[in-house]
Amino acid sequence: MTHPNEAAFAQAGFADPNGNISYPEPGLTKRELFAAMAMQGLGGNSALNQASAQNIACWAVECADALIAELNKEPPR
Repeated sequence: MTHPNEAAFAQAGFADPNGNISYPEPGLTKRELFAAMAMQGLGGNSALNQASAQNIACWAVECADALIAELNKEPPR
């Protein structure tokens, strides 16, 4: 299952001298990464050159959510 708020990239934890493990900031979530990738593609589409940045951003988030939903479907058997 793909959780939209999981970190997009794996990160190792670090142990201090007392054995306490901490993790660095996760950076982008999967949803943010997918939306950024979709926005890049939408922004490069000359057919959308009259669209506002707000509309492109909304479409990018919709694309990200659709991809996550599709990834979470059960694979065919």
